[in-house]
Order: sequence, then C-alpha cells, then structure tokens
Amino acid sequence: MRLKCIFVLLFLLLISLLSTAEGALIAKVTTPKGSLNLRSSSSPGSRIIARVPGGTCLSVLQAGNDFCLCEWNGKTGYCSTEFLTILQNADASILRYRVLQKGDSGEDVLALKKRLQELGYLRSGSSLSEYYNNVLTERVRMFQRQVGAPENGIASQEMQAFLYSDRAPRCTQTLPAVRSRVRSETGGMNREICG
Repeated sequence: MRLKCIFVLLFLLLISLLSTAEGALIAKVTTPKGSLNLRSSSSPGSRIIARVPGGTCLSVLQAGNDFCLCEWNGKTGYCSTEFLTILQNADASILRYRVLQKGDSGEDVLALKKRLQELGYLRSGSSLSEYYNNVLTERVRMFQRQVGAPENGIASQEMQAFLYSDRAPRCTQTLPAVRSRVRSETGGMNREICG
C-alpha cells in the first residue's frame, strides 16, 4: 500500500511538471491485459462510457489520486490512474492514429500500407487492400526491427507517428520472395511457386 501511495505521488508530481511545461499530457494505457474502462465519474462502480484498448494513447485533462479525467475518441471520462503511463515529450499528433493490428480494416490500414510501400517495405506495384493481413504484420515487424523497436507486428500510435515523419528510414532489408499459386498444365492440383 505504501509503495502504491509513493507511485501515485510521483505520478501526480510528474503530471504537474509536464502540464505546466507543455500544456497537454499524453498517456498510454498499460493494462496487463484487455482494455481500460473510461467511466462517467471517478467512482469504480460508475457507468462505463467506453473501453480503451490496452496500448492506446489518450489525453489526460486532469490528474487525480485514483482516477484521471481523460479524453479518448471524442469521449471524456475517468480512467484508473494505476493503468496510465505518461509519455514524456509526446506530441499530441499521435492521438490522430489508432492502434492497428492483424484483423483490422479501414482507410488507415490502407494508408499504412501505402507509407510502407513508399519506404520500400512493400514492393512497388503491389495491390493494396484495406485489410491488416499476415503480410502487413510481417512488414510492420521489418520496420520495427530496422528502428530497434519490439517486433510485435502491431502498429502502435507512436510507431505510426514516427513512420509518417521525415525521420522514418527506408527499408534496407531483403524482402521475402513472393509466393503464388498456379494451376498445373494438366489442370490438377495447384502448386506454389516463388518469384
């Protein structure tokens, strides 16, 4: 209990220092698993407004011992202070991105593919879809490897902000061979070829 109190006091001190220095605070949801509840009031039993996925960044509007007033995805509510980590020197521009991973779809996935293609992580001329598939997971890992980030294949908000910046490196790794399925001349079973 004493360690938790010390942690909360240090957290509040850090928040007050950052808020006076930069004006806006960005925090990352650091739940051990699952999402963090955004609640209607600073009470553990209050109504849940939204569930913020783990690893997502949000704005901290006001800090408290047990709860912080936060804004995420156009909604304002309270999140448990215990599961928020302030990102030092974080630019508020990272909030325009969402965490992307295998199974997601949308225009932001297509934009991610286009940017990776510009930097050489995807072959030029490849057809691009709005689906976060195995190939995209692999190419995000390649980018993460090149910049020294954990290779989990998940495009975090921080990674995307860096990827879209002028500092993002071009691919220096060899891209995997392309695998395609073709019909055999006899019309039998498909066979896989590399090209």
